[in-house]
Amino acid sequence: MRVFERFFYNLQQDFKAFFYFLVIFCVFRAIFICMYAYQLDDTSEIWLSMWYGFRLSLKTAAYIMLLGFVFAALPNLIWEKYPKDKIRKVWYSIALIVFTILFFIKISYYKIFNASFDIMLINGAHDDWNAIIDTAINEYGLFWKLPLAIVIASLLAFIFFKILNIKTLYIYIYINGKKTLAVYSIAMLIFLTVFAVFIRYGGAFNYANSITWENAARLKSNLLNEAILDDAQALYRVKSIYKRSKSKINANITVENLRKQIAILGGNDTADTIDKAFLREVKVKRLSQKPTNVIFVLGETYALWPFLEEYQNLSLVQYGLEFQNAENSFSTDIMLSRGAGTISAVNGFLTGLTYAGTYENYEKESFRAAYGMGIAHVMKDLGYKTVFWYGGFEKWQNIKAFALSQDFDEFHSASEFNYDGGSSWGMPDKVLFERIKDYISENNEETTFHFILTSTNHAPYTIDVAKEGFDTERIKSIAPPQIGKDDYSLSAMGHNWYADQAMGIFVKNILDILPNTLFVITGDHAERFSFAKEVDIKTLSAVPAIFYGQGVKKEWIDKNKAGHHTQMISTLAELIGEKGHKYSSILPSLFDDTNKGAFNHRLWAKDGKIYKLNNDNKIDEVLKQSAARTITIWRVKNGNKIKEQ
Repeated sequence: MRVFERFFYNLQQDFKAFFYFLVIFCVFRAIFICMYAYQLDDTSEIWLSMWYGFRLSLKTAAYIMLLGFVFAALPNLIWEKYPKDKIRKVWYSIALIVFTILFFIKISYYKIFNASFDIMLINGAHDDWNAIIDTAINEYGLFWKLPLAIVIASLLAFIFFKILNIKTLYIYIYINGKKTLAVYSIAMLIFLTVFAVFIRYGGAFNYANSITWENAARLKSNLLNEAILDDAQALYRVKSIYKRSKSKINANITVENLRKQIAILGGNDTADTIDKAFLREVKVKRLSQKPTNVIFVLGETYALWPFLEEYQNLSLVQYGLEFQNAENSFSTDIMLSRGAGTISAVNGFLTGLTYAGTYENYEKESFRAAYGMGIAHVMKDLGYKTVFWYGGFEKWQNIKAFALSQDFDEFHSASEFNYDGGSSWGMPDKVLFERIKDYISENNEETTFHFILTSTNHAPYTIDVAKEGFDTERIKSIAPPQIGKDDYSLSAMGHNWYADQAMGIFVKNILDILPNTLFVITGDHAERFSFAKEVDIKTLSAVPAIFYGQGVKKEWIDKNKAGHHTQMISTLAELIGEKGHKYSSILPSLFDDTNKGAFNHRLWAKDGKIYKLNNDNKIDEVLKQSAARTITIWRVKNGNKIKEQ
């Protein structure tokens, strides 16, 4: 009987914690929604976000309670003098501190990624930690937010201790014998079983009515969908996606299955290597004169949306629009980035492979030999010296070693230059482009391919854009409702404008030096700008794709042509190569009229529109995306040869 009394006491104390954490998660959720409420076109679904979030947080609060019960209550059932209350206070205090700090982090994280914690956390683990910490300090107020979070957590813990001191119900006054004890024990077992099932399904009693992080995104607003996930559920999403991506990466792929996937993408399924399976031949000579230099600009967060008609009056991409609209250029508005982060895009261009959750910049296979579909390899075959330029630092994501292993002859970054300004991520774009211009001026007799990765258009936003000529007040006065007028959004737009200015002036200067230069301009990803209102997928996700130079004809491709980042490599090969020139590419060029749609890791596009990609889509792009992913995994993990492992 004494054991049951201790059990009942501890259960009541831990249920106090359960309800307390449930309330805290709901309050955090409400604060989060209020902070970003300017993004909402329609507020009618806020209550649904709170309700679904409440149901999902039942699980989180229950897990916290379970651990408290394990640490405090269970030992007390065996040892009556066990310091259960002290242990309980310690555990729940730690939990309060952790979740309060996570909430503060999430507020800034959402501003950057338009998401609660997601797979970008895994990507960030490989980033430059000095730069990350510097960004956290200078851009997101680490030094004041962390102490504030601890103070708030301490206050929450103080309130919780007061709640723990509220007297519990003494069950022994109702137990007058073994039969009564048995009845109460059975009733308690039934209650806890029902409670466990109810929690397991997020406020329901079966899977059909359950809620999980996977099916919680039921609303129209991205903000409200992300608000549904408390921080524990958001981190669980990261773990689940990473685990699944790793399971796909580690999946056993038979040669028979690999050949089937090659056939789905139109490759030669009898070839003995991946490169040979996707060997292509230039059928039409397009440029009468081979470009002296080819310059490929991969702009940090250089998104399509400022190019769209609705936002053109903001003049954030003055030069980009000029090059796009020139008679000697062609472009598409439906270009899908290879991934959601910078390194995903870089890996795609350096390998020519689609996204499969792999980090090619750290894979052993990447340093054994160059990928035959990679942009440097393709350009070397076309007769170009290859030079990689990065506005950041050479240790970021192992980028120098990776670039040099992938047929780049030279690598230059902020690490080797003296400059003023910049941020923890590297030097200002203007300085980067000045260094490249100097290099080209000194080496203008060489036929060279320059791959340029910029870094300025990235938090922390440290450029004095007003001093550079950005008119903040003008933007405020003419910005459409989708654009926020807060300081952060204005700074982000100012840096987008600055990046375009630096790039555009550079292009003009190079054309004065070498008129027969071909420029290719795109962005690494788009989904970093926080719109004040919900926008469509094209506005949120597409990146520009501009080919500009002597002899280029606008009619070569339609503006609504759907494409994937890696198709820009094959398009370059088709644009520059002589008739009969052979190259390898997993996806056909943008000139290929038989290829109507495009896909990336989560989207598909066709006929000028972009959609979310999922297995319910009964379309070719689903099969092709799966095939491309399988081929990428094989190539990265097993090498180029097609043989049993």
